Amino acid sequence: MEYSKEKSHIKYLLPIAFILAVVPLIVYAKKISIDGILKDYWSQQLDFFSYYKMIAFLIAVLASVISLVVYYYKRRKLKRTYYYLFMEIYGILIIISTIYSTSPSVALWGFPDRYEGMFVLLGYLIILFVTINLVEYKPDIRFLLFSLLLSAAVISTIGVFQYFGVDPLTTVFGKEIILPSSLHSIGDNISARFDYAFSTLYNPNYMGSYTGMLLALVLTLYTLTAKKKIRILLGCFSLLIFAGWLASLSRAGMVGGFCSIVFLVILLRRELKKNWKALAVLTLGFMLVFTGMNYAGDGRLVKEVFSFGQEVKIAAGKKTGEFKDITINKDQLTIITKEEKLQINLTEDNSLAFRDGAGKKVDYKLKKDGGIIKLKNGKYQAYKFRLLPDKGLLHFEYGSSEFGKKKVDFKITTKPERGFWIMGFAGKAYKTGQIEKWGFEGRENLGSNRGYIWSRSLPMLKDTILTGYGPDTYGLYFPQYDNVGKLIAFNTTRKIVDKPHNMYLQVGINTGVISLIALLTVFGVYSFSSIKLYWGGRFDNFYKKVGVGIFGAFLAYAIAGLFNDSVISVAPVFWILFGIGISVNMKLKEELV
Repeated sequence: MEYSKEKSHIKYLLPIAFILAVVPLIVYAKKISIDGILKDYWSQQLDFFSYYKMIAFLIAVLASVISLVVYYYKRRKLKRTYYYLFMEIYGILIIISTIYSTSPSVALWGFPDRYEGMFVLLGYLIILFVTINLVEYKPDIRFLLFSLLLSAAVISTIGVFQYFGVDPLTTVFGKEIILPSSLHSIGDNISARFDYAFSTLYNPNYMGSYTGMLLALVLTLYTLTAKKKIRILLGCFSLLIFAGWLASLSRAGMVGGFCSIVFLVILLRRELKKNWKALAVLTLGFMLVFTGMNYAGDGRLVKEVFSFGQEVKIAAGKKTGEFKDITINKDQLTIITKEEKLQINLTEDNSLAFRDGAGKKVDYKLKKDGGIIKLKNGKYQAYKFRLLPDKGLLHFEYGSSEFGKKKVDFKITTKPERGFWIMGFAGKAYKTGQIEKWGFEGRENLGSNRGYIWSRSLPMLKDTILTGYGPDTYGLYFPQYDNVGKLIAFNTTRKIVDKPHNMYLQVGINTGVISLIALLTVFGVYSFSSIKLYWGGRFDNFYKKVGVGIFGAFLAYAIAGLFNDSVISVAPVFWILFGIGISVNMKLKEELV
C-alpha cells in the first residue's frame, strides 16, 4: 500500500524541526547565580551549553502543543495507542517526585549546567506525544530527517575541527556569537580544549551518543536507498557523522553505535548482499577517514580502541590500583595500600609519629622551610607528605604514573577535639566511616570511574521505589562525603559527582524505580514491535526503510544510555526520533491488517 504523496503536516511540524535542527546547536553564555544548598555543589558562574538550550526547548514544546491543538481543531483526529498509558505513568511520577522533593527549585528547573528538571522531562513526553500524532506522511518524515541531518553535519564539522586543534567556538568570530555584549570583556579568558571533540553538545560523551545515534540512522538509509543522487548525499552525511563520532573519542558512544550497527547488519543481511558495491565504497571511505584522523591525532583513535582491552581486564578481575583505604580514629590516621600500612599518630605535644603496620616506629626528616616530610623507611618511597602548620593541614600524595597520583589534605585539630579530619566535599572536614555500596570492589576505575559511581548509586534505589528524590537532584543525594572512595576513583576528594553516567540509574533515582519500569516498558514494547516488523522482512517501501533506520538509532542511544546520562543537548533529538519510529510502526501495522 502506498500513501498519498500530496498530504503533509509540515506546517504543524515546524516546532519539532526547530528542536531537531536548532536546539542542539545553541551555545550562548548565561551568567547564573548559585544560592542556597547549591553553593556547596557548584561554583561555576557561566553556563554555555545547557541553559539556553533548555529555554529554547521549552518554548518549542509550547509551540508544538499549540500546533497539535490547531491540528486537532481542524481534523478532530488523534492516534490511539497503548504507549500513552506508560507515558502517563512516567509523567505522573515525574510530577509526584517533584512535589515531594526536598529541593523543589532544582527538581523544577534542574541542576546547574544540566537543567533537566520536571519541565524538561515532561517536555520530552509532550514532544513524543506530538510527534506520534503529527508525523504521518512521507514529506513529514523527509522534512524532519533532512533538518536533522543538516544540523548533524554542522555539529560533526565543528567536532572534527576541534579534534584537529581548531575550535570554531573560541575563535574571535565564535566568541562574538556565543557571548552576549555584556560578557565580551571575558572573551580573552575563554580558551579551547583540544583533548577531545564536544562540538556544541558540551561533553564528548554526549557527542558520542548523538553521532552514534545518527550514524546508525544514516547508514541504514544509505544502504536501503535506491536513488543514486540521494545515496551519494547520504554517503557524504555518513562520512561526516562518522568523523564526528570518532572525534568525540567517546567509548560509550562507540559501544552504542557499534552494537546498533551489528544488530542492523543482522536485520539487513539480505539488503547488504544486494548493495555490496555501494557499501564497499563507503567502507573504504570510513577506512580513509579513520586512518587520516588517527595519523593526524598521533594515534589517539587506535589508542582509544585498544583501551577497551584494559576495561575487559578490569571487569575480569584485575584490580585498578594499590591504594585501598584510609581510616581515622580520633588522633590516629591509618593509610592502607595493597602492600603496606602506615599509622600516623598525633602525640601529646602535637607532633606527628609514624609507625608501620607492625607498630614499629618509622623515622622521618622534616624540612622546616617547606614542611616536606621524608620517611626514612624505603617501603614508603611512594608516600609524600607536607606539613602546612599555618593552615593546620597535612598534605598527602601517593601513587604512580600508571594509576595517577592521589592527593588529599588532612586537617589537624587540637581543640575542641584532638585528631585528624579528611578534607573533602565543599571544603569541609570529615571523619571516615562506612559508605553504603554495592559491587565493583577493586574495580572502581572501570569505565572511566563509572564502577565507583555505580557502586554508590545502586544502593540509592532502595529509597526511591515509589517516587524519586526529584528530577535532576541526583547530585544532591549522592554520598559526596565518600572521600576515601573518591580518592580511590578520582585521585582527589574534592570532585562533585552530579550524574550517575547511566540513564537508567538516573531515572530510577530521580523519579523512582516505578517510573523507570514504565519507561523501560515503553522502550520494550517499541523494540518488540520493531523486531517483529523488520526481522526477515523485505524493505520495499519508504516507511519500512525509515522505520528500521530509526530503530537502529534508538538502539544506539539506548545502549549508550548504559554509560551516559540523559541531557538537554541530545535527549530531545532522541525523543523525536522515538516518536517518528512509533508512528511509522503504527502505520506499518495498519498496512498488515
